[in-house]
Amino acid sequence: MIEVPQELTNIDGDPLRVLFLAPYAPDAPDYSTKSYKGNGGYPQYHHSIYRLLEQIGCRVESSSKPYAILHARGNVDYVFSLLNRFPIENPEIFISSYCEFAGVPYLGAAPNIRAVAEDKWLLKLCFRGLGLPAARGIMLHRDARIPAQVPEELAGVSCFFVKKRFGAASDCITEENIASSWDAVVARAGEIMALGHDVLIEEFCHGIDYTVPVLGGAEPFLLGLVRPGSDKKGGIITGDLKLHDHLGYGWAENEIAPEIQASISEDMRTLWRALGPIDYFRMDYRIDPTTGVRKLIEMNICCYIGKSGPFAMGAQRIGYTHGDLMKSILHYSYCRQIERCRKHASLI
Repeated sequence: MIEVPQELTNIDGDPLRVLFLAPYAPDAPDYSTKSYKGNGGYPQYHHSIYRLLEQIGCRVESSSKPYAILHARGNVDYVFSLLNRFPIENPEIFISSYCEFAGVPYLGAAPNIRAVAEDKWLLKLCFRGLGLPAARGIMLHRDARIPAQVPEELAGVSCFFVKKRFGAASDCITEENIASSWDAVVARAGEIMALGHDVLIEEFCHGIDYTVPVLGGAEPFLLGLVRPGSDKKGGIITGDLKLHDHLGYGWAENEIAPEIQASISEDMRTLWRALGPIDYFRMDYRIDPTTGVRKLIEMNICCYIGKSGPFAMGAQRIGYTHGDLMKSILHYSYCRQIERCRKHASLI
């Protein structure tokens, strides 16, 4: 079950000092919700996490700037970063890498594990190496030539899915990413590569999207099986659905056969043995209800943890509040890192 401490304290017994980083985190001296010119709820989401950290007893400093991490050592006990994207290559590992250097515990997983999770191609290779079910596919560098015909790795595939190698929040994913011919693949891959991105071309997995929220701990804890709503072609989750037209979640245990649920639990344990510890993560599947075939699409670290998402929903279903969930994650994360971070920091 979930371990929830009464208080979040540092090694001196004082309230945990947390640096909260996010693209729309409040910046001093104005701690109100920031404005947002685009679609979506990022400002409200980040502001609600900032307030929640305060409500569970943390002393919170907040910044939307990645360089704020340079002042973390000696000034805070823990870094809670949702600052996953800013204009450098592979920004997701910057904060965790600097925290390792500074000897400050941080949210998520080790930088090398985070790097694997953020690279959809390396992650698929990892899945296959672990014996987990993953879609067949190829990767093309942004300056590569797109094959004129279906490559051997995708022989026999009748429907394809084209997407960026890197990216979050289903960036660049639309219904046009589903391609029923190789000519359509070439066109869509060319569009994405023209924007400067590496591309994955995979077999399209027929079925329904399901997501599986997991908490870290002495043993990983599965919070439930959830189906995100979709009214898009093929039932896919597009970027606009995630950002500003979210259709909510439904519990999915009654939709998935017990033997598939058992396989998903074993997938979780396999990932944990290979890549853990991870403070919290989400496994995303496509499952065909008619054939029972499951494909593990992605694993996401430091993903959405707001009140309306799968993690808070799963916690609430077993009797815990959103605040309990956050306290549990921070307590596990801080305690598993503090001694190692102190030893490393003393050597710098």
